[in-house]
Amino acid sequence: MEAWVLFRLAIACGLIAATVAVQASFMSAGLGVFRRLEEDRRDFLLRYPTVTTVIWIVYLIVPIALDVVLWATFYYLSRALPDFEDALYFSTVTFTTVGYGDIVLGRDWRQVATFEAVNGWIIFGWATALMMAVIQRLHFRGND
Repeated sequence: MEAWVLFRLAIACGLIAATVAVQASFMSAGLGVFRRLEEDRRDFLLRYPTVTTVIWIVYLIVPIALDVVLWATFYYLSRALPDFEDALYFSTVTFTTVGYGDIVLGRDWRQVATFEAVNGWIIFGWATALMMAVIQRLHFRGND
């Protein structure tokens, strides 16, 4: 029985690695575009910092949504939850650490869900840091 626990935890670590890769890819691409805009279209960024901020935040929500879908797909394919709609709802509630508790995993899978919550906490912290980096650049260093 311990082998199954370790196997499930290994899967959870793999999912965390995958979500970090998704986030890192989006971060790298987004920051690359932002740097090019600073070089080529600085006037736009200075004139429309709110528009830029909204676009950046919406952009950073995309990999978070992909992360949630990745976890939901795992729950569905592993049959930890009966259908994809429940899996997506459970994953969203768990990744955001809201944890309503109206849908729960069985004993065999519940430890995996704690890793998703930690994963969400890390990803949201990372996304928040990226949001603040751009906001500071736009609003406090725009006159450099």
